Amino acid sequence: MVLDVGCGTRKAEPGAIGIDCSPRSAADIVWNLDDFPWPLESDAFERIHMSHIVEHVRDIARTMAEVHRVARNSADVLIATPHFSSHNSYTDPTHVRHLAGRSFEYFTGKDFATFTGSDVSFTIKRVELTFGKNFLLDGVGRWLARRNLEWYERHVAWLFPAQDIRAHLKVRK
Repeated sequence: MVLDVGCGTRKAEPGAIGIDCSPRSAADIVWNLDDFPWPLESDAFERIHMSHIVEHVRDIARTMAEVHRVARNSADVLIATPHFSSHNSYTDPTHVRHLAGRSFEYFTGKDFATFTGSDVSFTIKRVELTFGKNFLLDGVGRWLARRNLEWYERHVAWLFPAQDIRAHLKVRK
């Protein structure tokens, strides 16, 4: 089964189960994602989409722990969110956080497991930044981010801003 968290008006995949807070959405389950636990079975989903939702939740660590709970072992978790250097990260006043590509490393380690009080963790399969279509400026940013994401985010992200972060995580149980 596939879950689309914060599905909005269009689900990421046909047949996915959508959960969203808006009654005007395509959600099968209308639910405030900041209320835990979600009304979903544990170990039920083999793929989870989270497109432009993690920047809206109040507690991203609890949200990711809940994703872990409802996911099967080795489930794919596909996340898209604005990069902190993107103007899109700041134009929506409902965004409660601004993330870096390296933010997802937190969910792979012992700090996250300690926070959750269990062996909740993920493996990073891939983290990529997307850029716009300006050949020169976006091309330089893309090249630098692919060479060394940490260096790019520390030194030049504000000069060559990214648009989105695309993270592919695997659930470890």
